[in-house]
Amino acid sequence: MVALQVRPEGSRRLRKKERTRREIYEAAMRLFSRHGFEAATISDICEEADVGRGTFFLHFPSKAALLYEFNQRTAEEFRATLGEPRAPARDELCALVDHISSALVSQAEIMTAMLADFFASPEALGAAPEQGTAMPELVAEIVRRGQECGEFSRTLDPRLAAASFLATAGAILSGHVFGHDPVAPEEVRRQFLQLTFAGLGPGGDSGPSSPRARSSRRKASGRGS
Repeated sequence: MVALQVRPEGSRRLRKKERTRREIYEAAMRLFSRHGFEAATISDICEEADVGRGTFFLHFPSKAALLYEFNQRTAEEFRATLGEPRAPARDELCALVDHISSALVSQAEIMTAMLADFFASPEALGAAPEQGTAMPELVAEIVRRGQECGEFSRTLDPRLAAASFLATAGAILSGHVFGHDPVAPEEVRRQFLQLTFAGLGPGGDSGPSSPRARSSRRKASGRGS
């Protein structure tokens, strides 16, 4: 008797959804390259991608939310470069900063405009829990590895560290930090990494506010017995 094969309908629908999402993003980027981010409308993008407005909004709540697809692709590309044995987490974070910067510089005007619009768009920001997971998960994974190896403080939640890392990077890239007084990219990178690693450093595990220090103070005062 021949066994019946069950078609993975869910997987096929997911692949079709992802394909449509990619096509919308690629159509948008083509239009942005031709006309600029501001000039290209959602209607223009729908026409270029040959989809209806409803389909566009099914995937992206606003034009600025296309940034999530950029982050998804950038995170996937970087993850594909990670080999075994893995490099120190600190080196991976530095490499990730360089990878993101390279991707942004290749289309600087478009991405600067998209970032500025993103941070001004409640719809785009509100979509973060559903759409903005690839890059935060990647950063959190690297931070977690650093904690396991003793490179980074174990008292920090990797998710908070990732959020802080990406929020600071986004503020810098959108022009909200150095926009009115430009600083050389090399110096921006240096300061950003200095701030990142100072916060992640394992020194905080034994500082005056650390759980270990608070436990020691309780024992010394007799409350820990």
